[in-house]
Amino acid sequence: MSQRTDGVLYLIHYSSDIGLKGKNRPDFVRQLKANLRRQLPLRRVQEVQSRLLAWGPTSDLDLSRVFGVAWWTVPRVVAPPTWDAVVATGVAMVREAIARQNVRSFAVRARRSDKRYPKTSLAIERELGAAIVEATGLKVNLTQPDLTVWVEVLRDQAFVYTQKFRGYQGLPVGISGKVFGLFSGGVDSLMAAWFMARRGAAVELVHFHAFTEARYAHQDKAGALAQALAAFIPGLRVHYIPYYLFQAATLSLSARDQRYELIIFRRFMARAAVALAQKHGGQAIFTGDSLAQVASQTMENLAAVDDAVGSFPLFRPLIAFNKDETIGWAERLGFYDIAKRPYKDCCAIISKNPATRARLARVRALEAQLNLEPVLQASLDAVETIAYPADDLPPWPGPTSSPNPVPGA
Repeated sequence: MSQRTDGVLYLIHYSSDIGLKGKNRPDFVRQLKANLRRQLPLRRVQEVQSRLLAWGPTSDLDLSRVFGVAWWTVPRVVAPPTWDAVVATGVAMVREAIARQNVRSFAVRARRSDKRYPKTSLAIERELGAAIVEATGLKVNLTQPDLTVWVEVLRDQAFVYTQKFRGYQGLPVGISGKVFGLFSGGVDSLMAAWFMARRGAAVELVHFHAFTEARYAHQDKAGALAQALAAFIPGLRVHYIPYYLFQAATLSLSARDQRYELIIFRRFMARAAVALAQKHGGQAIFTGDSLAQVASQTMENLAAVDDAVGSFPLFRPLIAFNKDETIGWAERLGFYDIAKRPYKDCCAIISKNPATRARLARVRALEAQLNLEPVLQASLDAVETIAYPADDLPPWPGPTSSPNPVPGA
């Protein structure tokens, strides 16, 4: 294969999740290639010997936004991969690294995918390492080097690089079906959506808002978070549903029964999500629940929500997370500064002392008394759907830190 000159070359290794798929792997790779082109300004993506090559306009694209990427780099290409050319390239890259950073030790890691190449992986490491020592005087450190030189030898070319960056692995979005998630605008439902997408699900969100129009929620925190999520989730849409119809319907609840209002609302929201999923081809719904994190998330209350959706699948990707773990992920991704903004969350408007162990029979009786089916239909008729990223919102700038480099790079 000759070296292309129509942009910057990216070398991409996909996740172990994809690598283990056996005969189905081509479908996963095909989806990953499509997502790379869809989410990033890449001009071409092709598979070569269990890795991907892509060409982009610049060398600073953040490929971690594409689930299924294990790591990537911008390599030097040696074609044809003669030994003298590989050595010259490796030595030159080490000298460049010394000029820009404090490098006292190095290691060479080689992978020979083309077994016809006259040198084994171990021979490449030893002989290139010796040449680097002779040229630079650096010490070899195979456990904690300041710099690592990686070499990959393919059939008709070799890649040499000294930096590589981690992706978030997982599966490419869209390969695992479509799911609809309840989205409050808080950190839990935000991260639940991210984790579902990381397992390859195409995600759409359902947001109940307390504004007079959906555009105000879109221009507030809910829209800002959706804009950020869209960097990872191609095709993201948010279905905005007004809260006031449910609120008006529950004004007749007695003071004694107001403690059930929150669990009734959560069941109402779940039914709305199921209805939208069934209308738009969704195969499941999900929530950001974590077991016993708050009063509405006791085992009994979670079971009451399950009861509302019957046999329709309901996933809870954060069920065993604690709050610090969820916040930690949001901080790492650059979402948390948005998620912690104040916002008119509908659940916060409801009774401050909800029932912690809802009696299902009583909940069902209250729903029948309130006659919520017409309210649900009216709420669904009032849905406004917005696709993200949205042109009227500023682009999400991404995490505050650069892509996570592999140690020793």
